[in-house]
Amino acid sequence: MPPLQTSLIKLLGISMIVAGLGVLGGCASVPPPRGEIAEATFAVGEAQEAEAPQYAPAELRSARKKLKAAESAMANENYEKARHLAEQALVDAQFAEAKARAEIQRQGVEELRKSIEILRRELNKRSGSS
Repeated sequence: MPPLQTSLIKLLGISMIVAGLGVLGGCASVPPPRGEIAEATFAVGEAQEAEAPQYAPAELRSARKKLKAAESAMANENYEKARHLAEQALVDAQFAEAKARAEIQRQGVEELRKSIEILRRELNKRSGSS
């Protein structure tokens, strides 16, 4: 074999060993996702306070379900699954909160529009009777 081919084969072999060790090391050292679960728990509470039970019940229910599953995976020391579920619960809770706040804003705009229409009619009545 030419020296260049031999060097490439050795380099490829070493690269594969290093990659394999990296994968094994990564699996063994997944830390518990305590921060992610705490963040998702907080977000679910925020969504609750933002009236998500009324305006985004399905999204809030999904966030709670995923949070509960994350806590269960955490208890079973399946940290990767727990982290993934906690991240999903966080997104669902944030979406529920945003949807609830948007609906509250939409209702406020609708009420304001109705008030403006009433004022406009009153002005038209007054200007027509003068």
